[in-house]
Amino acid sequence: MNPQIILVFIILIPLIGSFISFIIGIKDEKARSVFNITMTGANFFIITSLYFNVMNGTVDIFIPNIMGTGLFLKLDMFRYIFVWLTSLIWFLITIYSTQYLLSYKNRNRYYLFFMTTYWSTLGIFLSNNLINLFTFFEIMSLSSYPLIIHDEDKYSHDAGKTYLIMAVSGGLVLLMGLFLLYDFTQTLDIDKIKYVIQDIGNIKYAIAGLIIAGFGVKAGMYPLHLWLPKAHPASPAPASAILSGVLLKTGIFGILVTSEIMGFSDIYISNTLIVLGFITMFLGGFLAMYQRNIKRILAYSSMSQMGYIIVGIGLMGILHEHKAIALYGTIYHIINHMIFKVLLFMSAGVIYMKLHELSINGIGGFGRKRKTLKICFFIGSCAIMGVPGFNGFISKNLLHHALAEAVHLYGGIWLYIGELIFVISSAFTTAYLLKLFIAVFVEKSDHDIENIKMKVTGRALIPMTILAAMIIFIGLNPNFTMNIIYKAAESFYIYDKIDTHFYNLENIKSSLLSISLGTLIYVFFIRRVLKKGSGENWWYENTALNWFSLENDLFIPIFTVIFKISSVVLKFCDVGLLKLITLISNCMNSLLKMPLYYKRKSKALFSRKVNIINDINDYTFEYPTDITYEAKKARYKMNSITYSIYIFGVVLVLCLVVLLYS
Repeated sequence: MNPQIILVFIILIPLIGSFISFIIGIKDEKARSVFNITMTGANFFIITSLYFNVMNGTVDIFIPNIMGTGLFLKLDMFRYIFVWLTSLIWFLITIYSTQYLLSYKNRNRYYLFFMTTYWSTLGIFLSNNLINLFTFFEIMSLSSYPLIIHDEDKYSHDAGKTYLIMAVSGGLVLLMGLFLLYDFTQTLDIDKIKYVIQDIGNIKYAIAGLIIAGFGVKAGMYPLHLWLPKAHPASPAPASAILSGVLLKTGIFGILVTSEIMGFSDIYISNTLIVLGFITMFLGGFLAMYQRNIKRILAYSSMSQMGYIIVGIGLMGILHEHKAIALYGTIYHIINHMIFKVLLFMSAGVIYMKLHELSINGIGGFGRKRKTLKICFFIGSCAIMGVPGFNGFISKNLLHHALAEAVHLYGGIWLYIGELIFVISSAFTTAYLLKLFIAVFVEKSDHDIENIKMKVTGRALIPMTILAAMIIFIGLNPNFTMNIIYKAAESFYIYDKIDTHFYNLENIKSSLLSISLGTLIYVFFIRRVLKKGSGENWWYENTALNWFSLENDLFIPIFTVIFKISSVVLKFCDVGLLKLITLISNCMNSLLKMPLYYKRKSKALFSRKVNIINDINDYTFEYPTDITYEAKKARYKMNSITYSIYIFGVVLVLCLVVLLYS
């Protein structure tokens, strides 16, 4: 089959399949589960079949008359990495979900939005036009919202509210950036923007700031990360897995495309990304050490890992002709994070399926005798920590080498501080994962839950085993992944290859240094400061709960003040506008009641003025036809606009009611 036709099918299969699945699920849930697994599996194998086509060149297609500008889909190796991993993860999580969701209500609704999110996510990675990308991006944001609030309790609705506010706000900021971009470049074709972007002057910084901020919300970049630690614990584990493993990468994809492919990258934008990346990396790891809920720990961990990737993107901008290693490390870490973080959320989900509890204070020692679960969680933890032999070791060393290259070329106190933050953040990663793993899988507790019988079927364990095997394979065979990344780098006009002797003494020493430092932080800080009790009666305190909250102590007060001020201003404008319209209407009515000329009821015409007419009944007064018509048309338009706004509001409210109560 023609690869271009296959590209369209990749989009159509999950879109059409989501509604077919919903219809099937109304009558037969088992048939729906089989259909969903078959559909996602078929799409995965179709995407896999395009591998050799993509290795030999780019596959693209343009379909006119869609979204105004037409639908422009493109698949090169850079995009293929995102698309292939997304299809694999969705396939595995669909299998996993068939067991995880057995005790949940509204499963049919869940799968509808789960598959709609899948479709829109693929659309983001395939879009080569910013209007297409933005449309899929907003659909993804809205369709993933029901996944977050699926439990429909107070916490999930609160998390969903934060997510929706951030997602919609980010989307509006992104849209403003696209408006400005089109106004100054007259194009939204991603491949064409880089040829004109340097000619628009300093306005490019405002455009880049808006676009990167819009994507940064979804990427969990500081200070736009507020939804991340709330949405992950609220969502069912399969939804948390795709939020962290895939949806975060849509934001990263947007930032990477904006910075490098669209040509916005320069010293100022790159330095800003590096600073925000370091803050995100450090703060995410630091706060993760204090958390007690497994999924909240993993959420802050995802925030921290996004910091590594954002730093890598920033380093590409300042290294210029030496940026190859930064690009390789960035893409490699994107691949790794999509795999090991999904594995860890799946592992957390297995625990929740049995205990309906995720606080390590309540599940301590649960995994001591669960060998398969323990091995999978151990592999995922080692991967994030960067232990030699696991995939995270490769990507973290590539990023560290890119940072060292920047220090070597430019020097300066700030880059040295950045390198120190990199090492400390890696140590934080080791510390919070040791806390998590030892508390759940090693230490005994007085909860007496390690002997609880637990039946986990292959539908949950097989996807986890596949991901664990991929972690080890990628870690032990880095050249296999690097060959794919080399091809992906051609989209950035990079054709250099690097020395791939990753397992040398220097790299191993660097990894063991951060692991050792993290172990010390765990022993002397987490166990001695955060851990309370003794023997088997122990628990952890989260003193960070009483700290300054960016959301509650800064953003909410600021936006509350802005809302109140804007309400007063807008009310003044609204009242003034209504009075102005009333005044114009009254003037128009007065004008229309004043005859400008008259004629007698007979056919004889007179040119005398009205004030000298003796018998007014002998005359009929006429109004200018053009004034009357324009007045009626103006009134009609005003009513039409008003009614349209009311109708839109009613439709929006009805949609939200159906969404929340279906």
